[in-house]
Amino acid sequence: MEVLGKIFGSPHRVKVMRLFLSHETTPFDIDDIVTRTRSKKADVRKEINMLTNIGLLKKKTFSTKVPKKTKKKNAQPEFRTVKKQGWILNTQFSLVRPLQILLVDSELIDEKDIVKRIKRAGPVKLLILSGLFVRDNNRHVDVLVVGNKLKKDVLYRELSVIESEIGRELTYAFFDQAEFEYRMSMYDKLVRDVLENDHKRLVNKIIT
Repeated sequence: MEVLGKIFGSPHRVKVMRLFLSHETTPFDIDDIVTRTRSKKADVRKEINMLTNIGLLKKKTFSTKVPKKTKKKNAQPEFRTVKKQGWILNTQFSLVRPLQILLVDSELIDEKDIVKRIKRAGPVKLLILSGLFVRDNNRHVDVLVVGNKLKKDVLYRELSVIESEIGRELTYAFFDQAEFEYRMSMYDKLVRDVLENDHKRLVNKIIT
């Protein structure tokens, strides 16, 4: 991200571009972009205005469902449809494909950075990247983490940061070592789906 940030002018620009380039047909409003990129609203507005001016993005009015407010406790959620003002990728922009090759199809993030972030949650026994990270959209898990006494709140936080940098939502699974080994012995479908298909082992302290 640091190198791309220098090339493109700022890390915020890279995050915003990756978000739209990864979701060609999905419109986003300002609040959604801020949340997904974990950036300040002022920084997002600046980058959106620039990307709209050069033609990479275009304004889009779209409908979305939001939960209705209710004072009832434990009530089933109800939704209403609202219109929002946002932006969408201009797929006719001449440099869309070259930008996708550079920002989406290339290595999404430094693997050493992923290891560093995940280890903040505690001692990691096994860290596997699958799915999105090996260009396989048929897998059910992108990140599999095994470790004892891992801090789940830290894992969620660090994975959220990774999501903001790559512009995509991740699917992940966490297990302690005993549960993972039990699932292995029972030929658990989720675990086998990861291990028997293309994947990358960034931390490998368990015999599988």
